[in-house]
Amino acid sequence: MLKPHRQAGFNIIELMVVLFVASILLSVGVPSFGTFLANNRMATSANDVSVVLHTARTEAIKQRADVTVCASSNWNTASPSCSNTAPMSQGWIVFRDGPLNNPNLTVDGGDEILYAHGPMNGDVILTIADTANVIAGRQFLNFSNTGFPRANVGGNNAIFNFQLCDYRGNHNTGGGIAAGRWIQLTPTGRPQIHRAQTEIQSGANPAGGC
Repeated sequence: MLKPHRQAGFNIIELMVVLFVASILLSVGVPSFGTFLANNRMATSANDVSVVLHTARTEAIKQRADVTVCASSNWNTASPSCSNTAPMSQGWIVFRDGPLNNPNLTVDGGDEILYAHGPMNGDVILTIADTANVIAGRQFLNFSNTGFPRANVGGNNAIFNFQLCDYRGNHNTGGGIAAGRWIQLTPTGRPQIHRAQTEIQSGANPAGGC
């Protein structure tokens, strides 16, 4: 005679307990993962800007030439150019801008494209400013052959401050570290990344904080 076989598995009560525990774990884990992704996007964007500034300054000193970083809407073409209207967030190029001590913010003559970068992450909002005010005109910065940034080229104020924010705005991620970043170009041409919430939101930041 065959013995009855008991089928293993979850009964309805056990299944409900499992689902209840899983829902609690998801409610805790999903927001944490979203914060992790947002922090990673912000760090990547800030590093991208910092790398561009370091690259432009280094090339200016190495080549003993003026090097310009400018907003470019056609950065990915064979002959990219500076834009008078496009924001830096849509892409930018780095190029040797000659003749020496006479940059014109235009890729022409013997100028050479050194680096090109595509649009910033769409979740990151970029605000730029010179040493005092938000810039409404051409978006660029220029390094002389000494590596020092020029504050003005042809009557146009150069960028000295990059403010990066996202949907979290003025949010403290812990320990006084802000969700956003303020990248300041020092008078010597070295980029300085500010992470402290008090610094980013202070009156010392011409870009206004998040």
